[in-house]
Amino acid sequence: MSRRDWFSVRETAPGTFLIAEPGHVNSYLVVGDDLALLYDTGMGIGDIGREVRALTSLPLLVVNSHHHYDHRGGNASLVGEAKDFAVHEAGADLHGEPAPREWLETYEHIAQDMRQRYIELSALSAEGFFLTDSRIEVRRVPELTQWRIEAVRPTRLLREGEQLDLGGRRLHVLHTPGHSPDGICLWEPESGQLLAGDTLISGAFFAHVPGADVPAFAASTRRLAELPVRTALLGHNLRHREGHYFVGRVAEAFDQVVRGRTRPVRRQDMFGAPAMWHAFDGFAVLTAPENGDAR
Repeated sequence: MSRRDWFSVRETAPGTFLIAEPGHVNSYLVVGDDLALLYDTGMGIGDIGREVRALTSLPLLVVNSHHHYDHRGGNASLVGEAKDFAVHEAGADLHGEPAPREWLETYEHIAQDMRQRYIELSALSAEGFFLTDSRIEVRRVPELTQWRIEAVRPTRLLREGEQLDLGGRRLHVLHTPGHSPDGICLWEPESGQLLAGDTLISGAFFAHVPGADVPAFAASTRRLAELPVRTALLGHNLRHREGHYFVGRVAEAFDQVVRGRTRPVRRQDMFGAPAMWHAFDGFAVLTAPENGDAR
């Protein structure tokens, strides 16, 4: 497979485009009258800049939802094209390292395994259930021996409550720590649209990784649930779009985790790291194992 076929791109709301790496990361392009904003740059496997240029010729502002490699992987390919690389001020010193070769090799194996499992699921579905959707299928993994995620220093630091004026539309910066200390969502009150990054996803919430903070995650999701969200655009998985009800369910789930009202089981995450799985309807919250947690 060519890297040119890696993305799935479509307009998911007026002036907002999903640039998905199906099964991996969802990035979003928001187009105003004067400026376009790219929220996350994905894995760096394909040329996300080419996808952006096909959609708009406006000046470009890149905003990383947080510093993790899979959300800033395409930054280096946009150097010289982006007006700024903006991150929350808590992430100012967290973008200085490239992704280690070990991480890239591990993720390549994960991606290969994900594709194989998706093929098996699709084959079962084709027998009569029709649960999968070929329009957004998990992509075959291209040749990745030259794959790198380079470090790109931020050129702009964002703060809570700051407004990003794109011309004709404004996005509000919300500091939402929990998955990482520098997590930010972008909120557009006029449309009710929320760009959520990894603060909201339709899968496993990684609240067990270094830098994660479960009480902060709970506070952030509770805050989002208080907003009149019409559309939440999520950072991962094939189900990229949810509504206000989902946001409330996530907040309630984290509240139960914090209050100790769940019965987690010890499992592993996709990288093989141990985690306690708190299962809910349609998603799970992963927390770090502690003494006495195993069941």
